[in-house]
Amino acid sequence: MSSSIHHPRPETGLPPPQPLDLPGPPEALWPELQRVGSKLPLREYLREIWRRREFAVTVPMSELRANNQDTALGQLWHLLNPLMLVGVYYLVFGVILQVETRRGMDVDDYLPFLIVGVLTFNFTRSSVRTGAKMIVKNRKLVQSINFPRAILPASAMVSETVAHFFAIPVIFVLILLTGVRPSATWLLVVPIVIVQAFLNLGLCMAMARISFHFRDVENVMPFLLRVWFYISGVLFPINPVLIPQPFLRNLLEFNPGFAVVQISRDAFLDGTFDPRMWAIASGWAVFAVIVGFWFFRRAESEYGRV
Repeated sequence: MSSSIHHPRPETGLPPPQPLDLPGPPEALWPELQRVGSKLPLREYLREIWRRREFAVTVPMSELRANNQDTALGQLWHLLNPLMLVGVYYLVFGVILQVETRRGMDVDDYLPFLIVGVLTFNFTRSSVRTGAKMIVKNRKLVQSINFPRAILPASAMVSETVAHFFAIPVIFVLILLTGVRPSATWLLVVPIVIVQAFLNLGLCMAMARISFHFRDVENVMPFLLRVWFYISGVLFPINPVLIPQPFLRNLLEFNPGFAVVQISRDAFLDGTFDPRMWAIASGWAVFAVIVGFWFFRRAESEYGRV
C-alpha cells in the first residue's frame, strides 16, 4: 500500500501565479528579437550586414596593423612579399630561361608583363586564402554572438583590398621604370579593383563554407591556387602559338583569373580597352557574388557549431 504526503502550500494572501496569455510568440511582440540560429529574411539579413558595416572595416584594419608589427620592416612586408615573388619569377623565367626570346611568347618586355600579372593575381589569391579561414578562425566569436556570418568573409575581402591599394602605386612605379609610358587607361584602375574585389568576395564566401565543412581544404588550397595561377596566363601569354587548340585556348581565356589579369595588362601596359575581356571579368564578378552569397548563407545556422 503506497501513501503520499501532501505538503500544504503556505498561505500568502496572493492569488496563485497565472500563465501569461500572449497573443503570439515573443518575436511577434518585439520584432527586433530573433531566435538564435533563426534564418533572417534576405532583406533583413542585408540590413543587418549594413548596420554592422563598421565591423567589416575596423577588424581587418586592426589585423593589418597587427601583422608584422614585431618585425623591423613592419607593414612594408605587405609590399615586399609580392615584390620578392616577382623577383623570383623574373630570375627563373626572365633571366635563366629567357622566355622573352622564345618563339610564341609575343611579349615585348617580360618584366612589366610579369609585374602586372603577379601583383594582380596575388590580390585574388590572398583574398581566397584569408577568406577561407574566417569562420574557423573566429569560431569563438561565431559561437558567442548572433550576427550575419557573411560579415566575416567580407572583412577578409576588405582587408586584402586595402593591402592591394598599397601595391597599386608600386605597380605604376615599377612599370614606369621599365619604360612603359602612362596613358589615360590607367584611370581604369578603380573599376578594375572594384570588379576584382567583387570576384574575391564571392570566392571568399564560397571557400569559407567549404573550409568549414572540410578542414582538409586548407591544406589542398595552396596547390589549387598554384594551378590556377599557372593557367591564368600570369607567367605566359595565352595565344595560338603556345596553345594551338582553339577549345582549350577559349576555355583558358574564359577563366576569371585570366580575365582580371588581362584587363589589367590592357589598361596598364597596352593602353587599350577590350570589351570582351571586361564582359567576362564583370560577368564572373556578378556570378561569384550572387552564387557565393547564396551558397554561404544556406549554412548560416550551422556555423555556430564549429
